[in-house]
Amino acid sequence: KMLSINSKEKSMKNFFITLLLTIFALNSMASDHESSTITFEERQPSAEMEITSVQLKPGGGIIMAEGTMGEYGRVYTTFELTADSGRSGGLVTGEGRGFGPDGYFGYASFSGVYHREGTIFTMYTLVRMDDGTQNLDKIVFDGFKRTLTHDVHVVR
Repeated sequence: KMLSINSKEKSMKNFFITLLLTIFALNSMASDHESSTITFEERQPSAEMEITSVQLKPGGGIIMAEGTMGEYGRVYTTFELTADSGRSGGLVTGEGRGFGPDGYFGYASFSGVYHREGTIFTMYTLVRMDDGTQNLDKIVFDGFKRTLTHDVHVVR
């Protein structure tokens, strides 16, 4: 009988610990997070890029662009979009290459998400450069106006 009492005590302790952790977690989530913001420093000014091609395929498409992007020089980039079932958003992956006047050559891989409102696709990507630099990029593509802007923010 002593074993069953210890077992019941242990179960009650575990229940109360779980209850306290749950209350703590709920309290943390209910905190005033609406007034909290995360900010990222701009790595360079916003860049206008020229659309060089758009390739359509079932379930998505590929956008290719080039432009001058601050410290990265002349940049060529490919965005591959894979739509979700509602076709109003999905995943984006891609590659970029930068060429500088002093012989600089850099490359990056990225992935993220996008959403579409009408003809405007807004992409958010996490980028890893070949030197270990990490960026959070916001890319806005307007399929009707044939424009693409690229904003780069410092993660690391």
